[in-house]
Amino acid sequence: MLSKLSFIFLACLLAFGSAFVAHHHKPSSTALFGLFDGLSGAFANDESLGARENAGLKNGPNFNEDVTVNGKPVKGAVVGQKLTAVAMKARVKIPVNCQKGDCGTCMVKLNGRNVKACQTPLPAGKATIQTL
Repeated sequence: MLSKLSFIFLACLLAFGSAFVAHHHKPSSTALFGLFDGLSGAFANDESLGARENAGLKNGPNFNEDVTVNGKPVKGAVVGQKLTAVAMKARVKIPVNCQKGDCGTCMVKLNGRNVKACQTPLPAGKATIQTL
């Protein structure tokens, strides 16, 4: 009887022995059970692409240092900014009502031409802005 009992004990120990042995691996927070093992590296970084580029502006913003608003020079004006934002840097208020260019209250002279300040971007060259 004792040999049968020891045989059953050894058989159970061999079958379920891994449950009694301490494992030294990092526990996973998700259990995939082999279902998605083929996708385990799908979102890994591709090292063959080389170094990652900066996602921001390349070489920084394009500044236009040749800008005046009502005769005041404007420092740090960025090409492409709306003229209303450029005028704010010079502390000149341009009245704006609609922000769409429909009402015409934001009309200014840019290099001698009438333009709507809320819709007109700052050019790359010389820009002389005069309020009306």
